[in-house]
Amino acid sequence: MKGIALAGVVALAVGARDEEKAEGRREVRLTLKECVLLALNHNVDVEIARYQPWIEDRNLFAAFGRFDHVFYGEGSEGRARVDAASLLAGAETLTTEDTLFRTGIRRLFPFGAQMDFHVSAQRTETNSTFALLNPQWQESAGLALTVPVLRDAGSAVHAVPIVLARNARDVSIADFETSLTDAVFAVQEAYWSLVAAREGVRFRREALKAAERLLEDHRRRFQRGVLARVDVTEAEAGVASQVEGILVAENAVQDAMDRLKRLIDPSLLREDVTLVPLDAPRREVLPRDEREATEAGLRDAIERRPEIRQVLVNLESQRHAIEKARSDAQPRVDVVAQGDFRGIDDTFRDSFRRLHEGETFAWSVLLALEIPLENRTARGAQQRAELELRRLELRKRNVEDRILLDVREAVRRIKTAERRIEATRKARALAQERYDGEESRREQGLRTTFHVLDAQSRLMQAQMNEVQAAVDYEQAAAAYQRVTATLLPHYDILVNSNLVPRHRVR
Repeated sequence: MKGIALAGVVALAVGARDEEKAEGRREVRLTLKECVLLALNHNVDVEIARYQPWIEDRNLFAAFGRFDHVFYGEGSEGRARVDAASLLAGAETLTTEDTLFRTGIRRLFPFGAQMDFHVSAQRTETNSTFALLNPQWQESAGLALTVPVLRDAGSAVHAVPIVLARNARDVSIADFETSLTDAVFAVQEAYWSLVAAREGVRFRREALKAAERLLEDHRRRFQRGVLARVDVTEAEAGVASQVEGILVAENAVQDAMDRLKRLIDPSLLREDVTLVPLDAPRREVLPRDEREATEAGLRDAIERRPEIRQVLVNLESQRHAIEKARSDAQPRVDVVAQGDFRGIDDTFRDSFRRLHEGETFAWSVLLALEIPLENRTARGAQQRAELELRRLELRKRNVEDRILLDVREAVRRIKTAERRIEATRKARALAQERYDGEESRREQGLRTTFHVLDAQSRLMQAQMNEVQAAVDYEQAAAAYQRVTATLLPHYDILVNSNLVPRHRVR
């Protein structure tokens, strides 16, 4: 009965894949590059990151709005009735009705000047006997120009909001590149983890078959009376141990598969789909010179890493902010020049005709001065901006140091993986020789079941170590490409072509 129960457990574990096929579970065979391309189109984290550059682009578009033309208009109507305070008023009770309409276009120019072109029409009617024109129509068309001399003078100051918005967009693109790199790197890690997990199941299944053959041989020998019952029991324990290992390994495969599904297409999590990786890790690698790899990686990282670009862009933005703060700390001196043509008569038509003739006009020039006494707001903003610039310069140095550390660690990780591949290959070959030897000696009666099972377990572990070393090398190579910002070029991925959102949220 014990043998029958054990056989049932073995059949349950070994036949899991056959049951999956019988149930019609769909298999999807994918290469690593195909997984990366799927992630670009379906990964939710990447899709979320895509929107920020577009948001910043709209902020840049809005920053140009400060130079837009502004159309304005105003109208008023009033009536006044007051007692005359002088005999020259022309009436004991002075009544005046006034109607005014004014419209125009106002605009701020990039160099700081503000233009205001306006036209107006005003009608005034009174009961004063001294009024020469009653009703009186007055129309005017003129231009006012305000030019700052100190504060807010120059195009560099007024372009600061646009420069800051453009730099914010560039920073968001760098952030998106980082998110894209992280997503591709995560896909690679999940893919190779799935490869290692599936290889682990394969090795355990091979070990299970060997343990089953050993058990059958022991049972035949026990039935012939040439072997003790304890050896059969020990062989059964070896089979049970392999069954347990298969169950744990298959669970690891499912976990790795779910992680990869979420990264390449979350909808696969809700489907009965089995992912089958087609790529195998490299077993033969070309050794790299550690010094050369570090120097080349550092050059690529300094040139390509998004963090460096972000710091440089932030430094530029802060220098513009300091320039704006210094401008705000200066006194305000504005020159205001205004001139208009006027037409005055007792009818709208006549007043418009006189306006068109241009014989009556008025102009003026005004110098406006404003000096803040304490000026604490502007001086505080300038000092804060200068301190922020110093902090960003220190941050740039810190980022460069961190990049150097990342590159060195990545190179050392690759060199360690290279040595591990060679060491685990030799260890696997030696474990195979030991297992073959123990099996041969067991058949001659020179070794017990324990020695064979121990050699078998060591062989399986050596095989898994060899695969894991190859997988670790692939992940170390990906980590090196990540820290040197060459991971996306490796897959011919262009950041700008991946900025367009793939899905619309309803």
